[in-house]
This record gives sequence, C-alpha cells and structure tokens, in this order.
Amino acid sequence: MRIMRSQHNVHNVIDVLNYAGNRVILTKKKLEQKALQHPELRNKSFLKNLIRTIENPEEIWQDQQDPKTKQCYYRKYSTRSYVKVVLWTHSKPHRIVSAFETNKIKERPTHNGYIKYH
Repeated sequence: MRIMRSQHNVHNVIDVLNYAGNRVILTKKKLEQKALQHPELRNKSFLKNLIRTIENPEEIWQDQQDPKTKQCYYRKYSTRSYVKVVLWTHSKPHRIVSAFETNKIKERPTHNGYIKYH
C-alpha cells in the first residue's frame, strides 16, 4: 500500500506523484475533516483507489467553482461510481482538497474545462 507519511512531513497521510510528476499530498488534518462528510475516506481500499486516481486519472476537469486553482480527477471505482479527487493546483506541492465516491462526472455535461481523457 502506498498510503504513506512522507519522509518530509509526518503530517501527510498521502504523498505521491500525479500523472504529470507533480507532488500531491493529503494532510492528516484534512483527511480527518473530510472524513466527517465522506466516510469512505476511512476505508483503506478507497484510499488505494484515490491514489490510483491521482497517479492515473481517466478524466481531469477544471473545477466548476474555482477553475483557475482546482482540478477534478476521476477514475472508475465500480460499475456505478467514480472516485473524485479535487486538487488545489495553485501551490507546490498540490493539495487534496476533497475526495469522495460519486455516481457521475459533474463537469462533463458542460464540456467546459476539459483537460484530459484517458
């Protein structure tokens, strides 16, 4: 399992490189905050898929509310759902703002802000 505490910062629960080689982190504090809204973040299997989504997303879209600073990564999680990871990309390292299971790609109907399709 590559869910890890970074050697650089023991407060990071996830510290991986995305598909483009940029470092992406999820802090323990942010994980605890977001797990209140999204209990799937307490599931190790979901976290493994979250990492897989960061490393090899199937689709990437600009965030609808904050397109200049956030991107939404998607990857199929089950026959009916996706892992969605919202990244703050305006800093180095990039930070996971939120992550959860969803049944649709919210940004797809607008076709605005499309970045990558695998």
